[in-house]
Parts: sequence; C-alpha cells; structure tokens
Amino acid sequence: MGYAGIEALQRGVVTPRGDNKIILFVTENKNPDAIQYRDRLVGDTLEWEGPNDHFAEDRMVGAPNSRDEIHVFYRMNPNEKFTYQGLLDIVSVDRRTDVPSRFTFRRRSK
Repeated sequence: MGYAGIEALQRGVVTPRGDNKIILFVTENKNPDAIQYRDRLVGDTLEWEGPNDHFAEDRMVGAPNSRDEIHVFYRMNPNEKFTYQGLLDIVSVDRRTDVPSRFTFRRRSK
C-alpha cells in the first residue's frame, strides 16, 4: 500500500487524503529513543495509545457513525516488517488532553 513513510512510523496514524481510511502502524516494542506508547495486540484486542498531538482522534471516535474504516498494520519489534491485521472497531476510549488518549479496539472477524 505504500504507507510506510517516516510520518507513518513516527506518528503511527495515517489518514490518506480523499480516502475514508484511518491507518494505524503499531510497533509493540519501541526503540529506546522513541516515545514509549503502551500498545499491545492480544488475540483480536488492540490496546493503543494515540499520538501526543491527538491526531485523528475525532475521526476514530466518529468512525462507528461515519464511513471511516480503521485498519491496523502491526509488528512486534522495530526491525520487523509491518503485517496487515485487518479492520478494527472501537470498544472503548479514554480521551485525554494532557497525555495520550487510550483506545481499545476489537479486530473484525475475517
């Protein structure tokens, strides 16, 4: 898909212009010099901290009532390639302004 640019890796969220997709790039074990967001994928559940700038949070929260789709690419370690894990639905959100918001997603059945 070609969404592995530096902006995707640094922020972890890409919203391609003119598209209804919100794409998450999740690395569970971060490089020591990277921001240490607490993200983990266990089975079909993704626990994810949004970026510090809260980019695209309104779109994600509104996704159940819009045509936006949330997709996730995941890797355990920074030296691995991202693999597509599927579409996500929001289970819960703890919105914050002073720290990253916390999201819980469930992967849709294939």
